[in-house]
Amino acid sequence: MKSTYVAAWPLPWTLVAIQIAWGVTFIYFAASALLTNRIKRRDTWSGRILDRVLLLGGYVLLFSGLPLPMIANQHFMHPRAWVQIAGAVMTYIGLPLTIWSRASLGRYWSGVVALKQDHMLIQSGPYRAIRHPLYSGLILAAFGLAVCVTTWSSLLGAAALLTCFERRAQKEDALLAGEFGAEFEDYRKRTGRLIPRMG
Repeated sequence: MKSTYVAAWPLPWTLVAIQIAWGVTFIYFAASALLTNRIKRRDTWSGRILDRVLLLGGYVLLFSGLPLPMIANQHFMHPRAWVQIAGAVMTYIGLPLTIWSRASLGRYWSGVVALKQDHMLIQSGPYRAIRHPLYSGLILAAFGLAVCVTTWSSLLGAAALLTCFERRAQKEDALLAGEFGAEFEDYRKRTGRLIPRMG
C-alpha cells in the first residue's frame, strides 16, 4: 500500500537523492567488509541482542514506511520544501562522514563491538575530534531522512538507531580502554564520543 505522505511531498526528488546516498554507502560498506582483520575479542552474544533488535527495527521503521498503530504515517510536522531540503543536507553531511570514518578505520572496522587482530587506536581523519564519527554520521543521516519524510514511524526508527549507536559507542569505549589503557584515556580527554569536545 502506498504511503500517504508521498503525494504531500513538495519536492519528491529529495527522497531520491537521499536513497541514492544510502545506496552508495551500503555498497561501499558491503565491498569494504571483505578487507578487514579477523576479530580478536567481541561483545558477548547476549550483549549484542538488544543492539541487533534496535538496529534492525530502526532501519525497518526508517525505510519501509510500515504503518504503526494509531499514528501510522501521520506527520510530526508538515512536509514543506525547506524541511525536505534540510533533511537532504543532513543526509549529505552524515553519510560522507560515515564513509570517511569507515575509510579511516580500514581493516580495523567491524560490524559488531569488537577488537581486531593487531588492533590499533585510530586517531586520524574524523577520529581526531570524535571517537565514534561513523555512528555520528549514521545518526545525522537517519534523522535527515526522518526530517525529509516527517512521519512518526521514520522518527521512531531514527531514535532507535540513536539508542543503538549510543550503546555501541559506550561499549566500544570500555573495550578500547581495556586494550589501550593510558593511551585511550589521553585520547578520551581530547575527544567527544559522538560530537567534538567543546573547550
